[in-house]
Amino acid sequence: MFEIILMCILLVVSLLIVIKAADLFVDHIVEIGTALGVSQILLGVTAAAIGTSLPEFGSALIASLGGNGDMGVGVVIGSNIWNVAGILGITATVTGLVQADKKSINRDGLMAIVTGLVLLAFMLFGYFTGQLFISGFGSVVMIIFYIYYMRILVKDQEKAQKYKVKKLPNSEEDIIKSKGIEKIDDISNKTLKKRKSIKKKSILFTILGIIGLAIGCQLLITSASSLASTFGIPPAIMGLFTLSIGTSIPELVVTLSSAIKGLHDLSMGTVFGSVTFNILIGIGIPALLVAIPIDYLSLYFDAPVMIGVTAGTLLLMKFNGNKLNRLSGIVLMIVYVLYAFLRIFVLG
Repeated sequence: MFEIILMCILLVVSLLIVIKAADLFVDHIVEIGTALGVSQILLGVTAAAIGTSLPEFGSALIASLGGNGDMGVGVVIGSNIWNVAGILGITATVTGLVQADKKSINRDGLMAIVTGLVLLAFMLFGYFTGQLFISGFGSVVMIIFYIYYMRILVKDQEKAQKYKVKKLPNSEEDIIKSKGIEKIDDISNKTLKKRKSIKKKSILFTILGIIGLAIGCQLLITSASSLASTFGIPPAIMGLFTLSIGTSIPELVVTLSSAIKGLHDLSMGTVFGSVTFNILIGIGIPALLVAIPIDYLSLYFDAPVMIGVTAGTLLLMKFNGNKLNRLSGIVLMIVYVLYAFLRIFVLG
């Protein structure tokens, strides 16, 4: 009994360490990037989704490297189902409205579905070839696919910034021209010349963030594996629910607070960006290092549910003026509860 209590405490503490370490890492890596003159565009389009997904990525990586591949895949797929059905459902229910522009839905939402289909394709390939794991080839394809997605995001952001400059009022254009600056590129170049020196504190905290992630994720997997073994819970179930929900706390906080403040694009971008990152990087990088085993139920049930929930959410938004209302949020929450019931108590 004492060991169980100790493992539960360790699970909670390790979750807090992972979340804080991810926050520390993102904050200071952005500072270092800015000091080095890394494009604010690149930092802006990646920080929220990647930063909030670091706990899942770290947990999936440590689980896979430690021989708990089922748990690693479970964390990724479970997090994605929770992100879309659980987090968006809670956010829409609490705020009464989660809205996104048409471009964000067509780009980020569809990319999340395509990403899920890519994962399912490699899982099916492994199944039909008798190699029940995601290969290094699949890993390389996923990573390249994510780099391509980042390229699309950066180009879209650059276009948006140039469009804003073209729409400047005449008075602002005159101010810019009077200073001898005619293009946004000139503004960017002048900004880059004013690079700040990298603070030693930023380097130290970035390293501490990485170390904290490594230690926290290791403790998280150890405590979760111990509890799963004690209660006879399959590792995949532990990954699908306990770890996936726990490591998705940052997404819940960012999404809910963004929606409350009316920052709906950030809210939706965080969720769909996290789904894409979780699959292509959360599974792609571990698969590059070790063979990721394919669980039959993940292939037949979890992955299709993940794709179906994402597609269903996009359809709900499409037919409701690119937004989720309170009723849509309740529907998504019911879907998640139904999925959890079937997966835990019926399919096992």
